[in-house]
Amino acid sequence: MGEAEPIRPSATRPDTALVRPLRLEPAFVDPDRVVELVHAGAPYRTEERVHRHPGVSRTGGWFRNFWALGGRVVFDGADEVFHNPIYLDAARRLFDAEVVRPVAMMTNLNLPMAGLPPHLDLPFFRGAMNREVPSWMLAPMGYSGLFQRWAVPVASAIAWFYDGEGGEFEYWPEGLGRPSMSERPPFWNAALMADNEYTYHRVGPVGSPDAYVPDDGIPYDAELVHGDDGRWRVVHEGATLASYAACDVRLSVLWKAYCFRSAAEAAAYDDHSDDLTPQQVFDLFAADLRARGLAVPAVDDPHTDLAWKDTLIEAYPPGAAAT
Repeated sequence: MGEAEPIRPSATRPDTALVRPLRLEPAFVDPDRVVELVHAGAPYRTEERVHRHPGVSRTGGWFRNFWALGGRVVFDGADEVFHNPIYLDAARRLFDAEVVRPVAMMTNLNLPMAGLPPHLDLPFFRGAMNREVPSWMLAPMGYSGLFQRWAVPVASAIAWFYDGEGGEFEYWPEGLGRPSMSERPPFWNAALMADNEYTYHRVGPVGSPDAYVPDDGIPYDAELVHGDDGRWRVVHEGATLASYAACDVRLSVLWKAYCFRSAAEAAAYDDHSDDLTPQQVFDLFAADLRARGLAVPAVDDPHTDLAWKDTLIEAYPPGAAAT
């Protein structure tokens, strides 16, 4: 494998280039309200549990909750921050978009932990969103580069509220083979808007090494609880496994919006005339695996088969289509 080059947002549009990340400060008109919502969202579930990863019993210190899904607010009080005018204006300018549709918003809470590997966010494809396929399948779909014709353009804005040790946001604007850039704490009401489905990025180490939560340090169904004393506690089956001061937990809020260059482009998305089907997804993966001399396991249901999941994750790791 050679040096990794960026995956472009659409393989069928040669004029399409990666969007250059843009720092937004302030990120919200009322940041205190955002932090109140983060606290109100407790208890939080582990990231793997939120996305229903099969076969997982233990995980690391990453917790998540959704404020909006599928363009609809699902968390009381989040309407105003979901339709954030600062983000909407920046997305129009950054993505040269006539139509911007907020689609999802989520909170991420990271306990002291080693840095995450470089990755892309879960992509959006016509006919293959998180509703139609399991989330664990979306990452290989993005890394494979096989489905770019169906890719939906997305603006991602990540805002932080953290002034502790580490926790930088590192990203590779020119691909994994080129130098990275970083946004570092202290963070307060600052955001970075980027093309996170195509720009590799990661969360750097959070906290001091002696406090890191191991990758298998927390039960899959544990919860992160926020107490009246301001501390965060990892609770499992009624027992407190660990307790953290507020300054030791990295809070971030991720916002996503579809960005269409024109009303006609948005209409093409709406009419579902060129959506992927589950059979197409399987067939494209299977054909590519066979062309590479890799085995295709016998699969009854591609959405639940663990052997199929393991095959895709192994065959399409981060950087697979970019090398």
